[in-house]
Amino acid sequence: MNPASVGFQCPDCIRKGRASVRSPRTVFGGALSPRGGIVTKVLIGIMIGTYLLDLFTGHLLTGMFAMSNLAVSNGQFWRLISYGFLTYGLLNTAMIAFVLWLVGRPLEHYLGGWRFLVLYLLSGFGGATLLYVFGSPALVGVGGASAAVIGLLAANGVIKYRHGDDIRGDIGLLVILVLLNFVIGFQSLAWVAQVGGILVGGLTGVALVYAPRARRSQVQVAALIMIVAVCVIAVAGKTMINYGVI
Repeated sequence: MNPASVGFQCPDCIRKGRASVRSPRTVFGGALSPRGGIVTKVLIGIMIGTYLLDLFTGHLLTGMFAMSNLAVSNGQFWRLISYGFLTYGLLNTAMIAFVLWLVGRPLEHYLGGWRFLVLYLLSGFGGATLLYVFGSPALVGVGGASAAVIGLLAANGVIKYRHGDDIRGDIGLLVILVLLNFVIGFQSLAWVAQVGGILVGGLTGVALVYAPRARRSQVQVAALIMIVAVCVIAVAGKTMINYGVI
């Protein structure tokens, strides 16, 4: 028995009482966490860690996990996801980590940890899908953390629009980022991946933000599965075209 303000309480009664209390959630279904931004911090740590490890191993990680259309066509489909954790150069890594720190924490607060992580992964996957479908077969060595992060910016714009805020500045920022990468990284086609990140990140944001409250989790999961299915079908179709199946 545990002492209480009046008499005593049995431990089992306390546990059952706590289990019956629903944890507080945000308007979009995210569970409120006192730690705050744990997934964002882990993603930044992975990003910086992979950059340093890649640097000290002579770009071994780039060779194994960066986006390569030829490698994906040959069955290395993990690159469609793994490239989303890779950056290129110290300045690029620092800028992406900084933007992720700024936008990731509030997004994770609104959406919750697992929804935020899915948003990040799908944004990167969307960028890789567009890059694979429309990029050159000889394309190799592309890091996609920027595509994933720009997808977060697109989803953040969706949330602001849902709240009735002015998003013209957000749209302008996305356009500037794509145009900047178009000019600087035209040959690497990094801008194509960013367009894919914006499209899929925005769609994922809509799926998470506009799901009706009554069946929120079910609708969100169904919508996310549909987005994944579209990307998988596009990748499969392009692969069959490369092999002359269709």
